[in-house]
Order: sequence, then structure tokens, then C-alpha cells
Amino acid sequence: MKMGPTKVIVKGDALYDAKTDKLIKDGLTSRKALEDYAAHHYVALPVVDDAGRPWMLDGEPVYCLRGSKFETLQDEAAHLRRCPDCGGMAVPNDEGTMERDCVRCTQCSHEFDARLEMMES
Repeated sequence: MKMGPTKVIVKGDALYDAKTDKLIKDGLTSRKALEDYAAHHYVALPVVDDAGRPWMLDGEPVYCLRGSKFETLQDEAAHLRRCPDCGGMAVPNDEGTMERDCVRCTQCSHEFDARLEMMES
């Protein structure tokens, strides 16, 4: 069995285990409070864009583990990137050529080369 942080979902001011729907912590009244709790406990919050909307892939929230590895609830590694413009979820562009790692944001439709973005950051 794969071990890792508990993946949680946010409902109102509370965190729930994303797999069992069991309450983990309530009374978290701001995004900062949620992030502070997650930073000090072994939980992973769903990734959100710059406007606070959660990333969803096939109807499931997306989590970022170890800084750059994205997963769904099923622990599937997804080849996703954060859009530099809006913070939205960028997915591989099927029209991309072999020599480019082109991705397109699902929120703002911005297209960029993921390898170039990684080198610049």
C-alpha cells in the first residue's frame, strides 16, 4: 500500500478525508488557516488556481505532492503543470510535436512549453 499524506477536501470551514469523508478539522475560516493546518499536519489540500477554484481532473480533485508531482485521489500521477498566467491546470496538448512539451491551461487556454517554464522558474 502506498503511503503519503492524507488527501483532504474542503467543505466550508472544515477539512474532510477525501476517501472516507471523515471530519479531520473544522473551524478553519480562511485559506491561510487551511494552508497553515496542512503545513503542520500530514495532509494534502486540493490544488487551486489563483482565483481559489480547485483543479478537477475527470471529476476528481488534484493534489500536488513533493512540490511538482500531481495526483488524483486514485494516486495516479497526472502530467499536469500550473499555468503561469492564472494558476490553472495545464494539460498536455495532443497537437504538440515530439520535440516540444506543449501544455494548454484548462482555465484561460494559455499554451506554453512546460520545459521552458521549468527552466525559467
